[in-house]
Amino acid sequence: MIKARWFGHSMWKVWNEKTSLIIDPFSNIGYPVPQDERADFVMSSHDHFDHNNISLIKGSPKIINKQGYYSYEYLTVETFAVWHDENEGKQRGRNLLIRFILDDVAFLHCGDLGHVPAADIFTRLGRIDVLMIPVGGFYTIDAGAARTIVNRLSPQITLPMHYKTPVLDFPISGVEPFLKMMDNVVKINAPEVDLNRYLRGNRVTLVLNYE
Repeated sequence: MIKARWFGHSMWKVWNEKTSLIIDPFSNIGYPVPQDERADFVMSSHDHFDHNNISLIKGSPKIINKQGYYSYEYLTVETFAVWHDENEGKQRGRNLLIRFILDDVAFLHCGDLGHVPAADIFTRLGRIDVLMIPVGGFYTIDAGAARTIVNRLSPQITLPMHYKTPVLDFPISGVEPFLKMMDNVVKINAPEVDLNRYLRGNRVTLVLNYE
C-alpha cells in the first residue's frame, strides 16, 4: 500500500505501512494549512515561503533540503540541483528535484522547476514511476514544458501541481491547459489516492482535489 495526499500547491504526503514523508509544506497562501500532520521525513525543494514551512510538521522528522543522496531503512532519496527559472537562477535561484524510492516505487517531485532539464539530468534520474510536476507557468514551467518532461520520463502516474485554483492568488494558469495535452486523465474528487490502483495499468494523469 502506498498512498498520496495533495494539500494544494506543491505540498504532498506519501506514506506506506512503515514510513511517511511530506514534501514542500506551505505557509498561509490560501489553501487550508494542516495543523496536526506528522511524518518521518520532511523534504523541501527550495527556501521559499510556499515550499519550506518545515516547522508545520509535528514530531521530529528528518529534514532533507540539500543536494545529496540519503539512505534509510525504508526509504532512499536523491536530490538534483536545477534552476527555478530559465536563466540559471538569476531570477529565482536554485531548486531541487527530489527523487525517492518507497516500496520499490520511484517518485520524482519537481518542486518549482523553471526549465526543461539538460539531457544528463534525465539520464541520472533513471526510472520514474510517479511524477509530481508543476504545470501553472510564470514561477515554474508551463503546461507545454511539463508535457515535454512527462514524455521524456514516461511515468506510470503523473500528478500535476502548482497551478491556479480558486483559493490561490498567484498569477499562474489552471490545470486544464496541461490536461488537454494528456491522453488518460482521471479526476478524483478527494485529496487522497491509493497509488497501487494505478501503478500496473496504462499511463495515467491523476488530478486530486485539495479539499
